[in-house]
Amino acid sequence: MPKFKIFSGLGGGFGGAKEHDEIMEFDNEDEAERFAYLEASEEYEGFNGLYGLRTVEEIMKEDGVSEEEAEETYNEEKEDWLDYYVEEVEVKEEEQNETK
Repeated sequence: MPKFKIFSGLGGGFGGAKEHDEIMEFDNEDEAERFAYLEASEEYEGFNGLYGLRTVEEIMKEDGVSEEEAEETYNEEKEDWLDYYVEEVEVKEEEQNETK
């Protein structure tokens, strides 16, 4: 199973994607990227309502739109802030033999 370094965070003044402490195994790169995306999303949601990152409720009030429209705007704004990527780690043959 391939191993990946995971990088996730928020762009702009938040410093961008940061490397996670551990190397993780995934079935493929798409799964690793999905994990990195979810980690970045979680970080974004932790800042909801702070530092200019608006909540759905704030968007509804400020923009005068329905909840559905506000959720759409929220998701667009969130995507603009997310910063994530993965790097596959080559496992040396000796390490592969140790794990068997």
